[in-house]
Amino acid sequence: MNSEQAAARLNALLAGPNPPLDRVLAVLATVHQHESPSEDAIVAAFDDLANTLVLAEPTAASLLAEVYGSLGFVGDEGNYYDPANSLIHLVLERRRGIPLTLASVAAELGRRVGIDLRPIGMPGHVLLGEGPEPDTWYDPFGSGMQLGYDDCRELYARFHAVEAFNPDMLRALPAEGVAVRTLNNLRIAYARRGELAKTIPVLELRADMTDASFSDRLDLANLLAHFGRFPQAAKQYERLADQDQSQHDLYLARAAACRAHSN
Repeated sequence: MNSEQAAARLNALLAGPNPPLDRVLAVLATVHQHESPSEDAIVAAFDDLANTLVLAEPTAASLLAEVYGSLGFVGDEGNYYDPANSLIHLVLERRRGIPLTLASVAAELGRRVGIDLRPIGMPGHVLLGEGPEPDTWYDPFGSGMQLGYDDCRELYARFHAVEAFNPDMLRALPAEGVAVRTLNNLRIAYARRGELAKTIPVLELRADMTDASFSDRLDLANLLAHFGRFPQAAKQYERLADQDQSQHDLYLARAAACRAHSN
């Protein structure tokens, strides 16, 4: 699946009611397309893992004890920014990840056994919550430790000024939000490793999402031009010209320059 096909599939999933998070994450894994299994294979891996669960009782605490205990899913503290920690097939294989992917694994396994866990998009550190409006939270990077509101506030203070903390930060993150944060995490991870070329498919997927921003598309156009992919860069600059009439001539000139390079 190329980036345009992946974006179309992702947009189709996100346009539906209750987008299946496992399938959304599986499509995102196609940015590693030469090494990633198919969407259906990743979903089947979740199914197989759910079939191994042996819960003492059907509760969130029991499930998380299993996921972060006997199943061995842990936070990758030693190599946090490894791109593998944001690629769901590798997280399932390695049993290591970052808060977002660890939360997503628990949420998807919970869905399969009737436990409604959802990723919580607290800035700086994704959590888990039970139900659409949780009053108790769990830290996927901390072995599923149960947290109250004050605990979440204290955790937030490790990354940001605590005065900015508010209850809205502890709401469930929709599948679209998970997708955007996953792509952002991949972009950061590849950039930190100096592998800028690998951010191109990440940005291609992000730029073709329905809610993509102008800056997402501009970053992609500039990166394509930087790596000499001039026909693709020209296409993106022409797209930007249509979006921003105030800079229409500027982006058309950039597109023309790229097309001149490719001739």
